[in-house]
Parts: sequence; structure tokens; C-alpha cells
Amino acid sequence: MNIIETKNLSYSYNGEKAALDKVDINIPKGKTTAVLGGNGAGKSTLFLTLNGVLTPESGEVFFDGKRVKYDKKGITDMRKRIGIVFQDPNDQLFSSSVRKDISFGAMNLGLGLDEVRARVELAITQTGIAEYIDSPTHALSFGQKKRVAIAGVLVMQPEVIILDEPTAGLDSRGASEILQLLSEIKEKTGITVILATHEMDIIPLYCDFAYVMDHGRVITGGAVKEILSKPELLRSHSLRLPRIAHLMEILNKEDKLEVDMTAATISAARAAIKKIVSVKSAGN
Repeated sequence: MNIIETKNLSYSYNGEKAALDKVDINIPKGKTTAVLGGNGAGKSTLFLTLNGVLTPESGEVFFDGKRVKYDKKGITDMRKRIGIVFQDPNDQLFSSSVRKDISFGAMNLGLGLDEVRARVELAITQTGIAEYIDSPTHALSFGQKKRVAIAGVLVMQPEVIILDEPTAGLDSRGASEILQLLSEIKEKTGITVILATHEMDIIPLYCDFAYVMDHGRVITGGAVKEILSKPELLRSHSLRLPRIAHLMEILNKEDKLEVDMTAATISAARAAIKKIVSVKSAGN
């Protein structure tokens, strides 16, 4: 079942070249979907449209099968159900302390104090930020700020969380920790995750589906394995295969080993290579 669908979604800034050009996407409920593409692909514009920050010039957005109306009530409802985490957490952290920042969204929902406190405590637990919950936000590291920004969205208890380049500005360890955190939250809550990235190595590890965008258009979309089966298409739109999938491609094309070129994780590549070794051993 799709939680979000767009049909012929279009948007341009100041009447110039379309930032979104008749975009059709389907986001499966409870899964992680990546939107891939370089700068100017339209990823951020798509996200701001889905969150109601931008109003599409044409086309339609459906949430749980119902057409979204871009009026005051429709946008307010959409922002309750679809949360967004920006690439730079400094763009959405503004309170003097972490606790105040996380509480802000829930307070604006008009909830009772007990419900706000319960939601804040849950978000703290989900994101592992208890040790600096009463710290000033400006004193946090960039990675800690990312967690606080995520907590500030989770406190709203949305059905969908959108993340624009969630690993940007993080070292490899910090990036892995954020992605693992999102994976655990998805498994525990059933929340739908949408993320924009050009970091191809994370796709087979953390994503179920993916779309490729370029110059405001959707080039292709589908299950991750299907997307990785199109290396030349990816390269033609300034993307690459994940490193392990690239190795498997070399083994297949250059070394003539009949390995699965879409095996893009260590475990999948190991299994594919063991299968070849086993077949060769049986033939000797």
C-alpha cells in the first residue's frame, strides 16, 4: 500500500525552468524510500512540496489515497502527518535548550502538558539524546544536532519522516549511527522514511525502494535491486553503483565470473561468490 502518491507534480521558482516536471512517485507505507540525484535534481523541491512548504503549480498529491488540498487546513494536516528534517540541523533548531526545542512542536499542537511531556520523553528515548537533553543547542556537535532535529520531528508523531541528505556533514561512523537509528525507529514504530542522498553505498543497506531524479524529472524508480541492475542509467545521471556492486560488475564483465551484479552488500556479495566457488569445486 502506498502512503504517498504524486501525479504530474510540477513546480518552478519564479517562473523559470521547472524544478519539478510532471513528477510521478509512489511511496510504500512503512518502508524506506531513497530519492537519488545530484544538485539540482529536484529532491529538495519535491520534499518541500510534500511537506506543504511549497505549493505545486500543477499536479496532485495523495496521502493515504486522499487528495491533498493546499489550503490552510490541508497544509496544517499534512505537516502533522509528514515531518521533515533539513540537511543542516541549524536551520530548524532555535530554542535555548534541547528540551525546549523538542517540546516546541508538540506544544503547538495544543496538547495537554502531560501529553507533551510523554511525547518528549519518548522522542528522547527513540533518539538516544538523554545525556544532553538540558544542554544549550548551540553547544552540541553537528551529529548531536542531527539527532535533536529528528527528535523534534518524532515528537509530532508523524506517519512519514522526510530527511534531506541525513548523512551530510558526518564522518563515516556518525553517518552509520544516524542511519541505524532511523532503521531502528522505523522497525519499532512502522513510520515511513523518505530520504534524499547521493551516497550510493547506503542504499542497499538501509533502503527498500529508490527513485532517480535529474533536472526535476523522475528517470526511474523501483525496488533497490531493480535500480542497481541499471548501472549505465545511473552513470548517465551522475550516480554510481555502490562500491561492492561495482566490484561484482567488474568480476562479471572483466573476469567473466557469473556473479550477481546487484549483490551490493558484504553479505550478499559473499553469498554470490561462495555460490560460484561451490559450483567450480563441484565441477572439479
